[in-house]
Amino acid sequence: MNRFEPDAARAPQAGPSDLRVFRVFQHFGDPQLAQLAAQGREHPVAQGHVVYDEGSAGDDFFVVLAGTVEGHRNTPAGRQPVTRIRVGQLFGEVSFLDGRPRDLATLATEPSVLLAFHGEGVRRAAAADSELGAALAHTFWHSLAAKIRQANQFMGELLPPSHAAVARPAARRGSSVDLRPGAKLDLFAESGLSAAELRLLATTLRAESFPPGANLFLEGERGDSLYIVAGGEVVISRRIPGRGEVLLATLPRGGVFGEMALVDDQLRSADARSGLGGCTVLVLSQRDLDEVLQRPSEAAAQFLDLVCRVLCHRLRAMIEQLAERRGQPPAP
Repeated sequence: MNRFEPDAARAPQAGPSDLRVFRVFQHFGDPQLAQLAAQGREHPVAQGHVVYDEGSAGDDFFVVLAGTVEGHRNTPAGRQPVTRIRVGQLFGEVSFLDGRPRDLATLATEPSVLLAFHGEGVRRAAAADSELGAALAHTFWHSLAAKIRQANQFMGELLPPSHAAVARPAARRGSSVDLRPGAKLDLFAESGLSAAELRLLATTLRAESFPPGANLFLEGERGDSLYIVAGGEVVISRRIPGRGEVLLATLPRGGVFGEMALVDDQLRSADARSGLGGCTVLVLSQRDLDEVLQRPSEAAAQFLDLVCRVLCHRLRAMIEQLAERRGQPPAP
């Protein structure tokens, strides 16, 4: 299979006007957009060419200027598509954010044009300009959340329906819990976050408790909060016409859900209910996020960056689960 071989020396540099047309960059100030554009190079990619391989190292990220790119995973049933990136969308940002190897192979499914951003160059520019760092973190937040929503939709198409009908009582607010700061810090102890980042999360998020089987929210509702499981389990499911309830995931301690409520005005894409033993969750509301974003740009960038890395962890887990399902033989 042919592979994409970027030639940065010959590739044309992107201009700010090339980026401004895309929604993911429209919140950038002009100086910050110019700095980002200076790190971008346009590259044509032939149909079928691999941009990067699953398991490879790299921290460059890309925007699709023309064409379509798919992300594939190797499974026992062969290479399976698990994500689709269209014009104006990003890919590769997960490894840029968490420093881990690529979790997908990406290839152009038609003749395409990519805007490749040099990871190290972008990182240096963001470190020197906190407003650029905050704008980038905002872009990555939206991109990751959109990928999680797409993975949820793909999962709903693949998973078989449950055999038992489950009633859907109205969603309810949880009971406030005075969770000690140390317990919040313990939740993220294995996340790779710094002590300062852990303290920032612990002081920003509030804790709520739900009894067994309680609905935290329902598909089709408007939401305003992101949740992180601090204790117990949370079941994520969807109602598929003609198929009934479809289990998407059972999230243990550390699982993240509901993030799209803080990104766009779309309705909840799934139900979330507490497991058999109930659950305790940490909650970040739209109001909390708005307060964070009113902080100096350096503090806002730091908070959004660490939440993005939490979302990276969730997206990788969802891609793993989706790949497993894609690799299974069809049901008889």
